[in-house]
Amino acid sequence: MPGCCRRRGSPVTDAIHRLGILGIVFIVGSVAVWMMLLILIPHLMLIDYAFHANPGAIAKGLADEGFTLYSFRPLFDPEDDLALRTFIRTLLTSGVITVLALVVCYPIAYYLAKVAVAKWLHILMLCLMVPFWVNEVLRAYAWRTLLAKQGLLNQLFAWLGFGPVEFFNYELPILDANIALFVGLIYSYVLFMVFPMFTAMESLDKNQIEAARDLGASWVRVHRKVVIPHAKPGIAAGCIVLFMLTAGSFIVPVLLGGKSSFWFTQAIESQFSVLNWNGGSAYALVLELVCIIFVMVMMRVFRVTLRDIAR
Repeated sequence: MPGCCRRRGSPVTDAIHRLGILGIVFIVGSVAVWMMLLILIPHLMLIDYAFHANPGAIAKGLADEGFTLYSFRPLFDPEDDLALRTFIRTLLTSGVITVLALVVCYPIAYYLAKVAVAKWLHILMLCLMVPFWVNEVLRAYAWRTLLAKQGLLNQLFAWLGFGPVEFFNYELPILDANIALFVGLIYSYVLFMVFPMFTAMESLDKNQIEAARDLGASWVRVHRKVVIPHAKPGIAAGCIVLFMLTAGSFIVPVLLGGKSSFWFTQAIESQFSVLNWNGGSAYALVLELVCIIFVMVMMRVFRVTLRDIAR
């Protein structure tokens, strides 16, 4: 048949044939405008503010006009290390929360991908997604109510004969973060860990798992040698997204954080609230750079590329 033997054109040629020149121009132009207005221009403004001192400091003679690192100084001030300690604590806590979320979500993703039957899979997925149809603020308030001293969980503990647990005041060692903050952050972003791993595991041929079991491999060895290597892109994507969302979270630390659980995003907000846009931009830029470094480290550790993660 002549139609069967006809060569396919390049993707660009096919797109022009289907959408026309005007359609291609509209799509590319829309994406370009979106990128310019929401990504490029805001980042250029952020960089410009970060590398210039605020007008008040210039007026007092504390900083010079033009290009300067003055706005970054509070992060490295030896006399007042509050900003630096807050920054380090936020990163450490975000890393621990990412690891805990991975431990919690891995079995869930594997069960959904390889164990759950099709009849129940949609119901289980719906059960995971429905709570996230509610606004994040309301979900954080719900956890605040559940974990309160007179909340539902402490009432359950009292009925079982245990004393109340101070979820908001019990600070975990080293991290200075309370239990409520850990629970709230893991719950808020759990889907961003489950779905990438689920997608990666779903493409794994179940026969490989059964073959490994038939050859005498234990379940631990099956996961270590078969499942985890195949799911590396999903694990890397989940860890990257969850770490960045956790480090950049604001409302959950505000509502669930304890006395010393001051988050770095709160420090950024405090700079903008006193109209120190230069200081807030410098803090935000440092946090963004660290997140980019974290992405590169995770790609190196899992030996994956951006194409693998984006699948």
